[in-house]
Amino acid sequence: MEISIIGAGAWGTAVALSSFQAGHSVTLITKSKGDADEINGNHENITFFPGIKIPEAIAATQQYVSLENCDALFLICPSAAIDAICTQIKTHAFRESVPIFSFCKGLPGAIWELPSMYVRRHFPRNPFGVFSGPSYAREVALNFPTKLVLASENYCCKNVPISFKNMAIEYGEDVIGVELGGCLKNIYAIGAGIFDGLGLGDNGKCSYITACLHEMIEIGKKLGAQEETFFGPSGLGDLLATCSGSWSRNRSFGENISKNNNPQEVIANSVAAIEGYRSTKTFHDIFMEKTISAPIMEAIYAILYEKISPFEQMKDMLLGATFSK
Repeated sequence: MEISIIGAGAWGTAVALSSFQAGHSVTLITKSKGDADEINGNHENITFFPGIKIPEAIAATQQYVSLENCDALFLICPSAAIDAICTQIKTHAFRESVPIFSFCKGLPGAIWELPSMYVRRHFPRNPFGVFSGPSYAREVALNFPTKLVLASENYCCKNVPISFKNMAIEYGEDVIGVELGGCLKNIYAIGAGIFDGLGLGDNGKCSYITACLHEMIEIGKKLGAQEETFFGPSGLGDLLATCSGSWSRNRSFGENISKNNNPQEVIANSVAAIEGYRSTKTFHDIFMEKTISAPIMEAIYAILYEKISPFEQMKDMLLGATFSK
């Protein structure tokens, strides 16, 4: 298959390598001409993956012209950019038969709309699916075993001949649940990083992650997701990985702000997007509107946006009723 990937960050590059090693032809569409020139000239993504070589057969370009001949399109971009990217795609001869797959893990805007809702609005006739799960990009690039879930309405993407090197695919149809898992775990990972930064110990952190899973399920059910989805790769799997991995951007973000409580300064010094920061504010507003109770998320929101002491907020949450079902 001819696969075009929009987004040449760590995750986009890792998926490109895995897809290519599985036998597909791959084109990486970058944010800027400079990024494309770097990859094509050095055969390496120095910004995100120094030391990992990219085969010469993987071409990088800033131009969207490759979409006119591709057999599948992967959207592996910051969620905030998805609307603009979809708008740009529509200016090219992009066929309605080409399946589109989102790998985004965040809310695109300031209202209750998941990435799938944006894509479906722009491309109502194209087959569409959502990939998610525990997927540290460097491990994928190094061919460590990984498992993702691919959700599509009525399993419409199950028979699309996509494959990856050492990356298994579990199929489902709960698009909302899979996307919610990818969004919510970033927020909870910020709290896990705060636990790490404050040195509150493994006992508290494990209890915290357990409570996060319960809260994630309750939120999901109120927003139209299926409970069982959150026990799979995009729920518990991604939650554990993102709350525990030293590589996790959102966990590291939480660890950093626990020390200086200045989120904007940490974000300004970050190369990659911290999806959980903006998602926390958006979900807070959504839950206020829909009267959804999410005390863990509200505690994280208070730390990020109301300058409440991380220590007092996390300690009170740990010792309070939040952890009782």
